[in-house]
Amino acid sequence: MDFPFRLPLLAEYWIELVLVWLGFGTVVGLLARVIFPGREPSGALGTVLIGVIGAVVGPLFMETVCRLEGFNPISLLGFVAALGGASVVLVLYRFLLLIISDHLPPQPTEEHLAPPPEYPPPPPPYEYPWPPPPTA
Repeated sequence: MDFPFRLPLLAEYWIELVLVWLGFGTVVGLLARVIFPGREPSGALGTVLIGVIGAVVGPLFMETVCRLEGFNPISLLGFVAALGGASVVLVLYRFLLLIISDHLPPQPTEEHLAPPPEYPPPPPPYEYPWPPPPTA
């Protein structure tokens, strides 16, 4: 099947590269969350972002410090380096949240979320005696 529109090869290369790094970063971020479980308000996007940053920082650190020839970041050694980078980024993120949480308003407690107190039930309606009392 021939498509009427084709991207230039350089654009296809960059799109493929971005998708590979997003997938690689997602897997690394998920594994970092499994290794360091916690309750941060970041969600799925935060997990992917931490993974992608770790997947860039870890191999970059490995290549800079160890000066390996022909180091491929998308390999088993690159994966371990990316997992280490994502773990460091996750720990720094939690530390930053800890520092910032001192300046945030307090989280609502059970007392704040409890329903309002119930009012006492209304008195029963007045019952008229029947038959009416005889009049004098």
